[in-house]
Amino acid sequence: MYEMCVGPEKAGGALVWHVLSKQAAATLCGQQLRERIEASDGERARHCPDCMASFEKLMATTPC
Repeated sequence: MYEMCVGPEKAGGALVWHVLSKQAAATLCGQQLRERIEASDGERARHCPDCMASFEKLMATTPC
């Protein structure tokens, strides 16, 4: 299972939506989000391109 969470794209960077596996400590792009940011703060944020690329590969290879 995966969830979307808001965090900086890079340390101190703009907020983006990351993909986080519920079983992992890091996002699909490898970041460890140190603090929870309210979803409303990322309302207009774009999606993390690295997370989305990884998620796309996972969904293409995971059997339904």
